[in-house]
Amino acid sequence: MAVKSVLEGVTEYFLRCPLLKDGVFRVDALGPDPVEYTIETGIFDPVIQRYVDGSSERQYQFQFGSREFYSMDRVQNIENSTFYEELADWVEMKSNEGELPELPKGMHAEELEVLSPGYIFDGAMKNARYQISLRLVYFKEAYK
Repeated sequence: MAVKSVLEGVTEYFLRCPLLKDGVFRVDALGPDPVEYTIETGIFDPVIQRYVDGSSERQYQFQFGSREFYSMDRVQNIENSTFYEELADWVEMKSNEGELPELPKGMHAEELEVLSPGYIFDGAMKNARYQISLRLVYFKEAYK
């Protein structure tokens, strides 16, 4: 089945990640209870380079976030941070192997990059939001 958007391709890609625990996977939303995951888009210039034939080198920046259990217990919080270290390693390994998100017709993924380490974005005594910033670099053919 062909994907209809870059966001759909990125989402399907992360749904195959073996590190994810059983939990809800959302797009542009994250509930209040652990364990949940989300892909959230941001504000960025999508065009890196435009070519004379109308094709372009592009980027798609996004956050992979999660709601995790959180407390004053260092073991739990180390586990949360370790997940994000392992997720970054998984992304880099898959990108180096050429295993990238499927994109809509006329687009070809070239690289998936980790832009920041995983970090706690918002914490409370019961759970916390963690996230990591990523960028998909891809080629888009000219409109015909």
